[in-house]
Amino acid sequence: MRIPYAKSDFAAIRRGGYFYVDKTRYLHELESVDADHVIFLRPRRFGKSTLISMLENYYDVVAAPEFDSIFGGLWIHEKPTQGKNKYLVLKLDFSPVDSEGTTESIRRSFARQVKEAVRPFIARYVALVPGLSRLEDIVDSEDDDDAGGLMTRLLSIVGIAGQQVYVLIDEYDHFGNRLLSDGKHETYAALVRGTGFVRSFYSALKAGTGRSALGRMFVTGVTPIMLDDLSSGFNIITHISQSERFDGMAGFTRADVEAAVDAMLLDRPDLASDPRLGDRDVLRKTLERYYNGYRFSLRASETMYNPTLLLYFVREVLSSGYYPRQMLDLNVRTDYGRLYRIATLTGAGGRETRDLLEAILTDELIVSRLVEQFGSRGLFNRAELVSLFYYMGMLTFAEGAAAMPEPTLVIPNRVMRELQWEYLSIAMHDNDDIHLDVGRMEGALVTMAVQGDIAPLIDLFKRQVIARISNRDLISFDEKTMKLMLMAYLSQSQVFTIMSEKELAGGYCDLLLGLRGNAAAAKFAWILEAKYVPTKATRAKIERAVAQAFEQLVRYTSDQDLVASLTLGNELRAGALVFVGSKDVLYRPWPPPSDRKRKASPTAKGRKAASAKRGTRSG
Repeated sequence: MRIPYAKSDFAAIRRGGYFYVDKTRYLHELESVDADHVIFLRPRRFGKSTLISMLENYYDVVAAPEFDSIFGGLWIHEKPTQGKNKYLVLKLDFSPVDSEGTTESIRRSFARQVKEAVRPFIARYVALVPGLSRLEDIVDSEDDDDAGGLMTRLLSIVGIAGQQVYVLIDEYDHFGNRLLSDGKHETYAALVRGTGFVRSFYSALKAGTGRSALGRMFVTGVTPIMLDDLSSGFNIITHISQSERFDGMAGFTRADVEAAVDAMLLDRPDLASDPRLGDRDVLRKTLERYYNGYRFSLRASETMYNPTLLLYFVREVLSSGYYPRQMLDLNVRTDYGRLYRIATLTGAGGRETRDLLEAILTDELIVSRLVEQFGSRGLFNRAELVSLFYYMGMLTFAEGAAAMPEPTLVIPNRVMRELQWEYLSIAMHDNDDIHLDVGRMEGALVTMAVQGDIAPLIDLFKRQVIARISNRDLISFDEKTMKLMLMAYLSQSQVFTIMSEKELAGGYCDLLLGLRGNAAAAKFAWILEAKYVPTKATRAKIERAVAQAFEQLVRYTSDQDLVASLTLGNELRAGALVFVGSKDVLYRPWPPPSDRKRKASPTAKGRKAASAKRGTRSG
């Protein structure tokens, strides 16, 4: 099985026998939309570049002789559209545009990317449009960095020749997002607004549609921020991002994932002996939990998987025979980190972003209208922050959202939840100067997993968190706040699989720390129930809180399926965490020592029954 991880060249994927999920039926959908120029927004690493490459190969007039060899066996091969091999295709990729340096250096980088796309365009189509040769001097010039002017001349020449261009733009907003995430708002504004060269470039494309030289256009990106800032300079584009018809145009369906798993197990039949890989039901639930859950339309009939993360998982399993140590690809983590910086820099000092993260992670949902288009001109309000999280892929529509007065958005899967816990810890550090030494925390969690001892973690939390906030009144402290703080730091560890608010046994357990299958030395999983009492709580009130926690732990630990999934056949530790205001945190193990002692020293009647069960005589 060949995995096209980080490979987006459609022709190379097809010719090389790589795993490919057929998206060609959407060519009919695109041509049936009452719009020739569309924008399709999806989160990073969601298959947009492969989609662009597929469009390039399908519509290229020069590629007609290769249609059968590239598209043979795919849906579109037997049902081609009217636009097949009809256009001169100009593919632009703005992800490499340099976002460092001065406005002028970024201008040159932008122009260089346009020229790098126009150069092969000239070579490919000069036989059809001889006038294109007149552009060679501009493309080769080091001094001419007028990308808009170059585009105007190209479209004029093509139009005079009676041909049409299909413009494909990949990652239209990538360099703009980098500028915003780095806090370079003034540089960004100089490029995009007014007479900025980016605005001039898109204005040239807009003008080309009026002369019919620009036949169609397909634009991809992550957020609508730059599109809104371009304003009237590019108001010919139609959003299809939230259309139900295109919900599955990027991403994997459950059937696609089943096909990938089939191919993986066929390639590595030895994996069937591992219950986490050979048991299809277990594997399916794992992949759903980590990578599934996306609904980009209010009326989406099926949830989508992140394709890059799914292929990352399959590649790691094929290579090592084991689950990857981190279920979130580090490349994806970096991409999302940059986008998150936009949220923190466009809110009032990041406080709104912190509050939003707390609300989402507490309730695991948010009710908000979705803003389809918003720019960078002012501070983001709550609806715009929620919308940014949606476009980033950190939130998605809940099932049945279309029937609600305002849609409910939820965290799609566990990798996105873990990212949000990480971002909350960053927000706590930035806004409240609260942070844990991650290295020491990792050591404390190893002690919990290997030795079953929680004391080092409690001690670390007391010294590095409780001590910092004990004299401050900036945060409203309650059970939710304290648990959020603890989860924000625990989630950064690779020692345990961290879960929260999991519904089970008629209640909600606060913290579930499950063992990872690739950590052989780990022997102890944990279930922790958190309680909060005021700073001046009496001893009796503290004991009542502990008793309530123990009642809940009795129910949770009686769930044998849950215990088995957490421990992977090893041992379970459980206990109550009681936060005493902002001055202390107490831990009480469950069962309490007295109960354990009674269980360890049975009565004579109990010893006799136990001996009889073992088939031996009692003492």
